[in-house]
Parts: sequence; structure tokens; C-alpha cells
Amino acid sequence: MSDDLRKRIYLAGIFLFAVTAIGTIGYYLLGQFGQPNPPWGLGDCFYMTVITLTTVGFGEVIDLNLVQGSRLFTIFILFSGLGVAAYFVSTLTAFLVDGELTNVFWRKKMETQIDKLSGHIILCGAERVGVGYSVIKELHTTGVSFVLIDTDEKRIKNLQDQFGKFPAVVGDPTHADFLESAGVKKSKGVISALIDDKDNLCVIVTCKQLNPEIKLFSSCSDSEFAGKLELLGAEVVMPNFIGGLRIASQVIRPNVVGYLDLMMRDKDCVVRIEDITLSKNSSMVGKQVGDINWPEFTQILILALIRPDSIGTIYNPKRSMILEAGDIIILQADVDSLKQFRLQHT
Repeated sequence: MSDDLRKRIYLAGIFLFAVTAIGTIGYYLLGQFGQPNPPWGLGDCFYMTVITLTTVGFGEVIDLNLVQGSRLFTIFILFSGLGVAAYFVSTLTAFLVDGELTNVFWRKKMETQIDKLSGHIILCGAERVGVGYSVIKELHTTGVSFVLIDTDEKRIKNLQDQFGKFPAVVGDPTHADFLESAGVKKSKGVISALIDDKDNLCVIVTCKQLNPEIKLFSSCSDSEFAGKLELLGAEVVMPNFIGGLRIASQVIRPNVVGYLDLMMRDKDCVVRIEDITLSKNSSMVGKQVGDINWPEFTQILILALIRPDSIGTIYNPKRSMILEAGDIIILQADVDSLKQFRLQHT
């Protein structure tokens, strides 16, 4: 809702309340000083004011003939009410015509969806000129729950038409209120993909204050800001740097780049490379790497195994290697197999 329309609705409500109060109190005082018998009660005075303002024509519920000037006061209330009613109707029409009522229901639906989420990703910014749009596309393709925060409501709705009705918050992600509305305290990670590096830095600082344990990721174009973001614990991606590497790689090893592009764009079989950490309760703990490739996971390809506390990273691990709790397995597989494997072993 625009600030101007919000002010108009507040003013219409204030005017309506003021005229109703003046009418009720005015009739009551006229009844008291005019000394009708019996005196006019507040309930009757309020009812008389309402039927006068609405011009429903039910007739007088209090005898105005008993008090001099009461009919003149009624005329005053009637004309005042017509002005307030016209202002209120015009405001209500603007509310409906501008789609504000629809927006109210839309935002309420977004709040309900966000309240149900936990362990989701928060994406700040989704401009096409930045990295946000590509992040949304990948999160949607891989089925990861996320909430978008963006200042442009039209952009959000266009993206929802393209990628489904994902939850979103309209607002400035550098402000704590909007991050809290997106569920930052229940989120497992925040991606700041704003155009301005200063805004990304502000988002990371704010998230760190709201949820010190959250994982933070940020795009960045300036190496100076990249260092500041990393000091705050954020993992930084510099699109210009990665773009340069991509161009060089395409020149040096075009078939490899082509294969990775196909993997990301193939709509018939969505294949991804992901890392999965084995939990203590995983049935794979104590078994060999080769045991992973049983018939139900024929699409899984083990690329590497990371054991941070001891041996580090092992590329293309031997099939006889024994798996331990906490091992991070780098896998290539279709999205459905990855989801099934993650549910069983994390």
C-alpha cells in the first residue's frame, strides 16, 4: 500500500470517528441542557447519529421537537456526514481499483508461507543485472526452499509467475525488520546479491547480529569489500572474477565447459554436483565407499571425499575406503537421487 493511500485511509477513519463522536456527544448535551423527559441516553444519541450519517431514513429515535436547535444540529451532522462519506468512498475506491486489497491478501499469504518455513535460504535482491536472478533459477530447479527479499513488488510477482509462488518479502533487505519478516532466525543461510557492495556489507552485518550462527554468502565486485565481508564470516563470490575464469576455461578446455553447461541446462535430466555430510546415524558409517553405489542409487558418481580433521580432501576416493561420521562426500547425481540420499544419510 502506498504511503499516500495509507494516509488517506487513516484520515477518512479519523474524520468518520470525529463526526460520529461530535454527533453523539452533541445530541447527549442537547438532551441534558434542553431537559427532555426522560433524558436522551448515549445509546440513543449514538444510534441517531449513525442513521443521520448514513441517511437510511429510519426516522427519529429521539424526539427532536422537545429541544430547540436539535434539528439544526441534525442538518449540520447530515452535511458533515455527506462530506466524510464522499471522502471515505473515494478512498475505498482507490484502495480497490489500485489493487491494494489484492496486495493485502497477497502479503498475508506470503507471511503465512514464511511462518511455516525453517532451515530455508534467504535471497536478498533479484535484479537481472545482478546474480540474484540466476540464484533463484537454481534454487527453484533443485527444489531448495527460499524466501526472496526485494524492494520491487512488480519484479517479485513477475518472478513468481515464472518460477512458482515462492514466498517473498517486499522491502529493503538492509533493514533488520524485513530480514526478520523473512525468518532470518530460522534460516540456515542468507545470500546477499545486491548490486551495491555497501548494501551487501550492511546485509551481512545485520544478519550476523540477528543470527550469529547463520551461514552468509555475498556477491561482490570490489576486492576491498570482499576482504571486509570475509572478516565477518561471509563466503564471497566475485562475478567478474569468475566470469574471467569462465572465458579463459572455455578457450582452454571447451569440452569440459560445454559438459558443465549441459549439466546445468538439461531440462530432461537435472544433474548437479553437491556435498553431503554423513551424520552419526547414517547407515553408511563404517562401510566402504563402494557400498554407496547400490541399485537404488545407480545415478550417483562419487567425485571426492573430504575429512576436514585429518586427511583433508581425497579426489576420486578408492572404493575400499571406510566412511566415517562427519565425512563430506562430493557427489554428482540427478536431483531426485540426491534428495533421497540426503534424507537417508544426513
